[in-house]
Amino acid sequence: MSARDGAVKHQHRAVTVLVQLVVLTAVVIAVWYFGHVINERLTQKGINTGFGFLWTRAGFDLSESMIAFSGDKPYAYALLAGFSNTLKVALCAIVFSVLIGVLAALAQLSKFGLARRIAKVYVSTIRNTPLLLQLFFWFAVFTYGLPVVREALEPVPGLFISNRGINFPWPTPFALMAIVAIFCTAVALILRSVRTGGTALKNPGALLILLSLIAFVSTAYALWSGQMTFEWPTASKFSIGGGGHFSPEFMSMFIGLSVYTGTYIAEAIRGAVQSIAQGQIAAGYALGLTHFGVLRYIVMPQAFRIAMPAVVSELLNLMKNSSLGVAVGYPELVSAGNTAMNQTGQAIELISIFMLVYVTVNIITTRVIGLWEKHYVW
Repeated sequence: MSARDGAVKHQHRAVTVLVQLVVLTAVVIAVWYFGHVINERLTQKGINTGFGFLWTRAGFDLSESMIAFSGDKPYAYALLAGFSNTLKVALCAIVFSVLIGVLAALAQLSKFGLARRIAKVYVSTIRNTPLLLQLFFWFAVFTYGLPVVREALEPVPGLFISNRGINFPWPTPFALMAIVAIFCTAVALILRSVRTGGTALKNPGALLILLSLIAFVSTAYALWSGQMTFEWPTASKFSIGGGGHFSPEFMSMFIGLSVYTGTYIAEAIRGAVQSIAQGQIAAGYALGLTHFGVLRYIVMPQAFRIAMPAVVSELLNLMKNSSLGVAVGYPELVSAGNTAMNQTGQAIELISIFMLVYVTVNIITTRVIGLWEKHYVW
């Protein structure tokens, strides 16, 4: 590189930095100006600004919560309880939407005409129906389409289905820890087997060894202490207590989000599979691979890599769509925040909290999936 080229490159870099500084300064000034104007208008109307209200008594309860909450606790705890409900329904729906999407994609690509037709009808119908309308439909199913408590359905012992939700046996804390550890170990084993071509047991890796150790220790302790037990629900004429419980509002959100997002994931995976060159598939058969072997070693690794950006985008949309829980009475973050907004009038602060929470969660999710995609899958 000549001295002149170096000088030109240095000058171009200086101009780029200067432009960025000018743009950043303009943005900061604009934000400060609008914030100052809004603050003056609110002060003129007698509306206090700031986040101090978060530590005042909330005075309202939530119908359900993952953490202990009552009206005597401050608004900050109400938002935290609502956020825990958001994570609960979103994480459950993410798992099932991916499973539904994969099954629907495979059904559309199968050789069985009936499976293809059913999958296409499912995808075309659900994708072209507003999500909010689907949530209303599922809410009506779980509140008006199921019997009352005294006539609750019991398809298997310990499982009660009524218009107040679904009650089921729930493990004790140590039993739950053991079950979660075993499930995580099984998932890690499957992923490791896919990556190593079925040699995960010969070369388990540090993560799989750690999960296996945690699963063994937690299961052994739960069995030794006699806490590998379940709490069973009991039914009466007017209520069903004990065990685990899924409310109609939660089930409406869970099924609605899973079914709706599953259609988009199915289309992303189907398009990715059909984008694989037919010559690679023919080469796989020529090498003696079975149909399953071609899918496992040739089609699916490439298809998932192609479909991953679209799938991640739909999962992020699922997280944001969980804010529609307010429409069916599910006490998630936005629902708890709306109640706090009506009581305090702190709309700007609460909307800022909503934006910050959803942006943070989506950034973290994107980064985690990106690291997993970069360092584990491919």
